[in-house]
Amino acid sequence: MDIKERYYQKIRTDNMRLTKSRKAMIEILENQHLTFKEIQKALAARGFYNVSTIYNNLEFLVDQKIVVELYINDTKYYDLAMGNPMHSADSHIHIMNKDTNEITEVNSPDIFEYLTNHPAFKDLDLEYIRIIISAQNKKK
Repeated sequence: MDIKERYYQKIRTDNMRLTKSRKAMIEILENQHLTFKEIQKALAARGFYNVSTIYNNLEFLVDQKIVVELYINDTKYYDLAMGNPMHSADSHIHIMNKDTNEITEVNSPDIFEYLTNHPAFKDLDLEYIRIIISAQNKKK
């Protein structure tokens, strides 16, 4: 089963409607970090123009932990989360390259383990860990 089908199956299994616009949004977000305007433009190219439907579907997918919102350099991006081998819906490490505007995901269970075992968190139940690293290319 491919990754998109796993997303569709989660929606179906939870007895929620898998609409054409939700499917299109999942397809568009696959392997990409997009802003709302980028999602809106990609959906418009597929014939989905209703802005309120886009907002409602994004909110639905975020509530279901299928999509996560990321705030990087004062911009909100959306990213597929469920079943992503690079992170879970709740734990993320992203690096934003300011020179290229490229967002790279880092999978490092060691970092999450170190943080959760840190004494600062001993009396806390962590909900999630999201790390955003802003960087630029090294000057040669």
